[in-house]
Amino acid sequence: MRNFLLSTLVLSLLTACGSDDSQEQPVDPIPSPKKSKYLTVNIKPEAKFEGQFEVYLGRYPDPLKDWLQSDKARDLNQDEHIDERDAHLDGVYNPKESPIIVDANEMDRLLRTNPDGLGAGSARPDIFVEGHYGTFDALRYLALMRSDLKLDNIKAPIDTGRDTFEFSVSWDSNGDGAFDEQDNDIYTNYQSTDWHTRIKFDGGELTTLNGTLDGLGPQGEAHYERLDQMLIQPGMTIRFQPFSPEMTQRRRWVQDREIARLQESGGKVILPQLIVMKSINTQPLVVQNLEITAHDMRPDIFQPGVITKMDIFLSAADSGLDVAFNYWPSLSTGATVEHFGLFRVDGLASEVARGWTTGWGEMVTDNDFNPLSKCDFSSPAGGSQDLVVDPEHCRLDWQSSFGGTKMHIMSDVWVINQPEEYALALYGDHYQLFGMEEYSGKATAERDFSPQEDGSDIMTLQVFALPEDDQGPILEETHFGWGIADCTECHNESKDPKGHGGYSWPINSSDGFDKTQPYYCATCHGNNGAPQGHGETARCFWCHAGDSNTPKHHGEASTRKLYQGDEIKSNDKIYNSSQGGVPDPNDPNDLSVLPRDKDGNYSEYQEIWSSVNSDWDMSRVFPDPYSCMTCHPN
Repeated sequence: MRNFLLSTLVLSLLTACGSDDSQEQPVDPIPSPKKSKYLTVNIKPEAKFEGQFEVYLGRYPDPLKDWLQSDKARDLNQDEHIDERDAHLDGVYNPKESPIIVDANEMDRLLRTNPDGLGAGSARPDIFVEGHYGTFDALRYLALMRSDLKLDNIKAPIDTGRDTFEFSVSWDSNGDGAFDEQDNDIYTNYQSTDWHTRIKFDGGELTTLNGTLDGLGPQGEAHYERLDQMLIQPGMTIRFQPFSPEMTQRRRWVQDREIARLQESGGKVILPQLIVMKSINTQPLVVQNLEITAHDMRPDIFQPGVITKMDIFLSAADSGLDVAFNYWPSLSTGATVEHFGLFRVDGLASEVARGWTTGWGEMVTDNDFNPLSKCDFSSPAGGSQDLVVDPEHCRLDWQSSFGGTKMHIMSDVWVINQPEEYALALYGDHYQLFGMEEYSGKATAERDFSPQEDGSDIMTLQVFALPEDDQGPILEETHFGWGIADCTECHNESKDPKGHGGYSWPINSSDGFDKTQPYYCATCHGNNGAPQGHGETARCFWCHAGDSNTPKHHGEASTRKLYQGDEIKSNDKIYNSSQGGVPDPNDPNDLSVLPRDKDGNYSEYQEIWSSVNSDWDMSRVFPDPYSCMTCHPN
C-alpha cells in the first residue's frame, strides 16, 4: 500500500505540474512486494514500541465479584438474570483505580542503558528484536523507577529450567516506606515469589465484556504464560499482583510439562494434536504430531526462529491443509489491533461475526478458568497434580470466564517456543451472543430504512454483477475520475451529466431506492478501478471505519456519525447464546454482553462516533456489505 501510494503521488506530481526540462527522465514505478501465500492481503506490519500503556500494582478488590458469588446475589430488577445491575441496586459498585501510566519512549530510553544488568533493552534479546519488550521488562522498569517496588533473587532462564526469569517481589503496599510483612494481605507482598500478571488489551469504546464473572473482568486475564516472552503492546493494561502459592505451583507445573515435551522431541516443537472443528456437531479433523517451524511472519517484533501460535497453522498449511490469515487493523470501535487473524481453514472462511477462534494448551487445564471452577487439579481430569487449592484462592484466582488457555492474544504474537499438548481451531457464531442483525454479501436481504420502523421503507439489498467488457461503456484508466468511488462527486444534477441528463440518473427503484448509488452505476460502467476484495463478506465497516482505514471518496460511507440515546440499541439488552435469549446464571459459558466501564460497573453508552454503516445504521447510497461486494468482488 505504501509503495502504491508513493508511486501514485509521484505520478500525480509529474502529470499535474509538468516540466519544461526535456532532459527529465520518467520515474520507474516501485515494484510491490509479493504477497505471502498464507495471507489474503498484501501487508507487512511495522509494529513499534511507542505511546503509552497502563500498569496497576496489587490485587483488585472487585466487590462486584464478591457479591455475585455470595448469598446476597439475587434478581432485584426481575429480568430473570443476576448481573451487575442487580448489585448496583444493592449498593455495590467496583472502585475506580488510578493507573500508572508508562511512557514507552521513557522505558525504552532507560532500559537501553542496562541499569539492572539484565540486558541493554529487553531481558530477552533472543525473543524480541531491538526496541520491543516483554511484560517482565515493564516490571524491571517499575522496580527501577519506584521506591515502593523491589525486585530480588532474580534467576535467569537458563537457571530456572523453564526458559523464563523467576524472581521475588517486595511491594510497600501500605505506603509506610518500609518493605516488611506488614505489607501482606490475603496474599504475600513481601519477598513474594508468587507475583505474576493479569492482562487486558485496548478494546476501544465498546466495552461489552468487562464483567467480573462473564467477561474479562476489570482485573484482567490471569494466565500461565512466561512474562519475559509476552509482548507489550500500546494501549495494553498490565496488572502485577501476588497470586496464591497454588497458582504459582500450577503455572510452573504447566511450564514443566512443556519443557519435558520439548526435551522428548530433541528440541523440536512437536504439537501432539491440532484439532479443527467446523462446528461442535461435526467430526473434527485431527492432525497428529505436527512439527511447528518458524515462519517469521512478524520480523518487526521477533527474532528469526521464534515460534508463535500462528506458526501452528502455517506449518499445517505447509503439510497440505488449506489455511489463510487476514489482517486486522484499527477497528471502528477505536481499538487498535494490527495483527493477523485466522481467516480460513479447510475451505471454510470467516464471515465477520461467524468465524474461527483458537485454543491452545494442556487438555487438563481447559477448565481451570471458568466462573464455576473447582480447581480440582488432583483429579485425573485436572492432571493428577499433587495440589490441593484453598477454595477462597480458587475463587479469587481462577473463577472467571477468560484466562489460562482462553485468552485474548492474537496468534501472531503468542510465543510458543515450547509445545503444549494441543491446539484447536473452532468455527463459532457470535450473532446470537451480541444480538446483531445477520446480513451477508452472499445473500439478498430486505431492510427497513424507516426511522419509525413502520414497514413503509422496505428496500431490497443485493450484490450486483459487474458488466463484461462487451456489455457497454466500461470505464478505463483514462477516465478522469479513475479510482474515485463516488460518481456523484463529479456527475450529479448540476454538472457533467454525460448523457444521463440532470435528474435522470439511473436509480435502483425496483429495489425500493430513490437515491443515486454509485455501485448501481457500476452494473453498466464497471467498478472504476476498485481493487479486488479479500474474502470478507459482511460488516466491512468494522475494519474500514477506523481512524486510518475509512475509505475515501465513498460519499457518506466516508463519514462518521454521532449516535446518541435511543439510537444506541445495545444498552439494555442481554445477548447470549443459550435458552432462546434468557441467560442461565449457572452456565459458565453464558455471557451477558452488557456495556460496562473499565472497572466492571454497568455503564450505558452515552454517545458513540461510528460509521454511517454500523450496527445501528446503514447507508442507502453505499450499503455495507452489498455495495462493497459489488465493486470489490472476492
